[in-house]
Amino acid sequence: MFISQLWLTNFRNYENTHLLFNEGITLITGDNGNGKTNLLEAIAWFSKGKSFRGAPNEALIFENKEKAILRAEVSKDKIKTTLEVELNNFGRNQLQINGKKINKKKELQEKIKTTIFGPEDLSLIKGSPGERRNYLDELLLDLHNKNQVIKSNFEKCLKQRNTLLKQAKGKLTTEIETTLNVWDEKFAESGQQLASERIKLLEKLKPEIETILNKFTNNQDTVLFEYEQLWEKEKLLETLQTERQTDIRRGITTMGPHRDEIGIKVNKLLAKNHSSQGEQRSLALGLRLAGHEIVKKTTETEPIVLLDDVFSELDDKRCQILIDLLPKKQAVLTTTGELPIGVKADYKYHVIEGIIKSG
Repeated sequence: MFISQLWLTNFRNYENTHLLFNEGITLITGDNGNGKTNLLEAIAWFSKGKSFRGAPNEALIFENKEKAILRAEVSKDKIKTTLEVELNNFGRNQLQINGKKINKKKELQEKIKTTIFGPEDLSLIKGSPGERRNYLDELLLDLHNKNQVIKSNFEKCLKQRNTLLKQAKGKLTTEIETTLNVWDEKFAESGQQLASERIKLLEKLKPEIETILNKFTNNQDTVLFEYEQLWEKEKLLETLQTERQTDIRRGITTMGPHRDEIGIKVNKLLAKNHSSQGEQRSLALGLRLAGHEIVKKTTETEPIVLLDDVFSELDDKRCQILIDLLPKKQAVLTTTGELPIGVKADYKYHVIEGIIKSG
């Protein structure tokens, strides 16, 4: 699978743009602030159903316009599929596949997958536990549609339970208790499902990550990944009941998968606190590359690789290792400078203030 064409209308700083792609490496150059990352963001929207930078619709739509249109042609096994997204400032976004309207983003996401590398990936190691939970959850969504249902059910239960706890205002009335009992059961069921899927995914990821990191460290370091819960496995309902008074007092759910952590240790020390920045970048790259391999093996579809100015953040050694590890199907790279030795671009574009030129 690869993206062969991309059309943008009123997206970010692009009023009307058309790009041709093919398999191999496409290089996009230009100074900072000219719109290189916007092109990767557009490609990724189809696979993620949102901006990978966390931007709302109004930030994605060209100034003073009411909507933006993204259209992509994806080729797989010589079959071409056209995907289209209309982002609206007012009302729902409109989605189409081959000109036919669809209602669910997951139908779009089934047609294209991406693996995104960026300078901000360092937060996978240094950032909050939420960054690492999101990493696992996004991979789960790439792997199977059922995981979208599990994730959505859990988020709904968490929202409803927290709303009820806030309504209680610190007092457990009979009415609140009765309703809370219902939501506790639903929350525990969906929460245990989500945690179970995360744990199974992490077990699959471990050997992939270790193999990749051994190449960065010459087998000198030992890396440990652990899924950490504050509640006992299969006993989330009991934990909720034990912590009920605390939750009522604080007006929020204090236990569950939304508070879980993925502990990452190098040589028995927490990577976020004790590893050098270079080591942390290697770990982050390892997580992305391992996730790519798991998605490829599980879905039998190799994601498109999107690299946003990654090489500028790496030393020469890590650049070369990443080059050797990069998937060979299709990659789109942005850079403000020169590519490292060993990277040959098959296609080149240069961006100047939203205007794209070949070569």
